[in-house]
Amino acid sequence: MTDPRHATDNFAVYPLSGLPEGAAATVVGLPKGRRAYSRLVNMGLKIGSEVQVVRNSIGGGPVLLATGLTRLAIGRGMARQVTVRSARA
Repeated sequence: MTDPRHATDNFAVYPLSGLPEGAAATVVGLPKGRRAYSRLVNMGLKIGSEVQVVRNSIGGGPVLLATGLTRLAIGRGMARQVTVRSARA
């Protein structure tokens, strides 16, 4: 049985923290840790969510996302654990 938090099938995935500002993507994997997973789901981020990177500073700091009408700020460490597929794929 596959873990529903990592629905990566046969396409290239990237960490959310690596996307440039303005990039759109689909969430395909969430952290395996129960606390991090629950926190993201409670914020409204789940497998299949369409997100757009609003701010991703090279110097560090949180990654700011837009998903629907909601904006989320996710710490860089947690953003590295979220995997996404580019909207162009």
